[in-house]
Amino acid sequence: MTTTTDRAARLSAYSVAAGAATLGAIAPAEGEVIIFSGAGISIGQGLSQNIDIDGDGFQDINLQNFVFGNNYMGAQVNYFPGQLVISNNSFPYYVTALGDGDIVDASTVGPTFAGALAYGSNPSSEFDNADGAFIGLSFPANGNTYFGWVEVDIDQAAGTFFVSRWAYETQPGVGITIPEPASLGLLAAGAAGLAGYRGRRKASA
Repeated sequence: MTTTTDRAARLSAYSVAAGAATLGAIAPAEGEVIIFSGAGISIGQGLSQNIDIDGDGFQDINLQNFVFGNNYMGAQVNYFPGQLVISNNSFPYYVTALGDGDIVDASTVGPTFAGALAYGSNPSSEFDNADGAFIGLSFPANGNTYFGWVEVDIDQAAGTFFVSRWAYETQPGVGITIPEPASLGLLAAGAAGLAGYRGRRKASA
């Protein structure tokens, strides 16, 4: 259970990271959470969208808004050994819709790098009518593993897929907690301010 003290500590950590990014710091310190936000991205039907989670020029996750008989929304981490937070342990895999207080770390990701978000009337789909739901993932960079999330709004019946923001924990191997909406509303970290100084490169298998 998340306590008031835990929430206050998380809010402080998120706010410090956002302030550093907004001011164009030379580099984010390890142990910070960096959130990239902006006007958002709308993914049209029949299209997919790559997201560079940490702003280093490598596309970490691919989000799909396809039509396979029914409207299908899916996700896959592009680089091994990255994985998604999945709700089941056998194919076909479905991504877990995360919310306030959920943790993305080595114990929650897996067992695969790809899964469905929403598809038809399948009861395993957790993003059919997602409003501010989170995708959790791990991704590799410079030989290390990092944890992050992507916040999305999805209306499966209407075929709409909107990405509002994403974040990652800068310390390799350390998990990230999904923040409550109030703390997200205080943040203004932009991808443009970080992309220029990110020097590390991903190790791909």
